[in-house]
Amino acid sequence: FVFIRVSLESFRFNICLKMKITLTKELTATDALFVFVSEKDWKKKSKLFDKKLVETIESHFEDKNFNGEKGEVFQIPSLYKKTKKLFLVGAGKLKTLDDCRIIGGNAIRKAKKIKANKISFLLPENICTKRVISGSILGNYAFKIGKNDFFTPKELLIVTNEKLSKQALQSEIALGEATNLTRDLINLPPNLMNPNDLANEAKKIEKGINNPIKVTVLGEKEMEKLKMGSLLGVGLGSHEESKLIVLEYNGGQKKEAPLALVGKGVCFDSGGYHLKPTNHIEEMKSDMSGAATVLGIFKWLVTARPKKNIIGVIGAVENLVNGKAFKPGDILTAMNGKTIEITNTDAEGRLVLADCLYYVTTKFKPSKMIDIATLTGSCIQALGFEITGLVSNDEKLTNDLTKAAKSADENVWELPLNDFLRKKTKGEVADLLNWSPGVSAGCSMGGAFLENFVEKTPWVHIDIAGTSFHSTTETSTSKKGATGVMMRTLKTWLED
Repeated sequence: FVFIRVSLESFRFNICLKMKITLTKELTATDALFVFVSEKDWKKKSKLFDKKLVETIESHFEDKNFNGEKGEVFQIPSLYKKTKKLFLVGAGKLKTLDDCRIIGGNAIRKAKKIKANKISFLLPENICTKRVISGSILGNYAFKIGKNDFFTPKELLIVTNEKLSKQALQSEIALGEATNLTRDLINLPPNLMNPNDLANEAKKIEKGINNPIKVTVLGEKEMEKLKMGSLLGVGLGSHEESKLIVLEYNGGQKKEAPLALVGKGVCFDSGGYHLKPTNHIEEMKSDMSGAATVLGIFKWLVTARPKKNIIGVIGAVENLVNGKAFKPGDILTAMNGKTIEITNTDAEGRLVLADCLYYVTTKFKPSKMIDIATLTGSCIQALGFEITGLVSNDEKLTNDLTKAAKSADENVWELPLNDFLRKKTKGEVADLLNWSPGVSAGCSMGGAFLENFVEKTPWVHIDIAGTSFHSTTETSTSKKGATGVMMRTLKTWLED
């Protein structure tokens, strides 16, 4: 086992691919130049296009060789001595700003295919530079454990008239790379990403001179002293020790109450004695997507450094089956003293989050708190694989997060939390049920359960069960597997 683990670890460095990205206003020598062209009004927004280029593009429109449609990448003879290859990239009608991210991904995928080391993107005025940069970094992502056969361009020059500060550029690049780190952590198989591995990844984030991140890892003995019986109960069936990972970033005033992010870190979820079926259990390495998202955000904080105090807490466990595993009918006692009857061992994520939320609430007293988790299949039934569910106790915080999601080009939808649902979480022989039969509103019920552990803190629960991992579909910016969803939303919310 040890030999296999070490051998697989040696391939880890094949995964994360990076490019040097620079903004410029002039064309320079390059292996491939990609010219972005929209379907309509492209000439009005093309001050950087010289007369020869405009005439060439017009001729291809007239001959219908190229229509400017989103998804088109069309090679034409190079017009410049210092440019080896020249491509027209269709930007479509630009109905949404997210289209700019998509076409950035289209271009970088083509650059990878032709193995161009130094490339340039020539952007007209109607193309959002930040989103193209984001799309190029996300589109460059690849994951494989095995022979290193990936290619990535070494340098990307963005030719644009748009003014973007050095700080804004660095923040956007850092976010893209942090999102790819999040994807790596989720995509890694469970034998390479257990609770201890996740804790080690967190510790890596605090390394470096003048690093603003502090990381503390608590083991099972420390959690027993804190009486975290809910979280610890989930990990009983695993030989891997459960961990509580605490990340602190202090960029604001000393007395300023922090913002808090809490992530579900179930590194593998078998479902326990309510065993998951075939076609579902195979993807359960992704059940720590919430934790990976929190780590990704803190990786971004190392570069961005907003003037806020931010706390991150992750409950890292494995939900497996053996003679010590928790069982249906067991009663666990959470850190806040509430007892929980186990009616479903596959409703384990809320048990992990319960102690994490209460720990953050009482130790750090945050002004606002968000948890993020692959919590319920019911959220997929309600919203599908492209919309993330929200459940909250605070209208203003929900509105702020929804606005941040819209600005970040991500789709969210609030699901209800009311007294009927709260009543259904109550037990007869224990204070709470971890799963309530006969209600069906699983995402809302998960939120109703978690609300018992946030005290009066304004709080939003984010359910990324459907949006965090796509096993059968991919786009120009997201290959099959982990998506890195909600990274942009949380970054936008934290900056606001």
